[in-house]
Amino acid sequence: MSTEKQVEPLPDYWGKHIQNWQQTDQSQNAYCKEHDLNYHRFTYWRRKLASKDQPPALRSGFVPVKPCPSTTPSGLTATLPNGVLLQGITDSNLSVVKQLLGLHP
Repeated sequence: MSTEKQVEPLPDYWGKHIQNWQQTDQSQNAYCKEHDLNYHRFTYWRRKLASKDQPPALRSGFVPVKPCPSTTPSGLTATLPNGVLLQGITDSNLSVVKQLLGLHP
């Protein structure tokens, strides 16, 4: 017959204390003093266990960014011999394209 004491995992131990504290009107410091707990460890585990409920990006402080879908330019596209690409050529901006190409309107 073994007399070894089963040790409760730390997340479970602190999770129970945090749940019990949330059901009181006490400050964290007062709860820790009453239950002989280290205040800094209590706040560490409160933050650590709370972050498990958040998506990974929010845990790190970064905000997820979704890229805008690229829009295909309307109008014509012209590739010049030097590699310059002119996109979105339409009737409304044809005079500007002519100026860029050195053509006179």
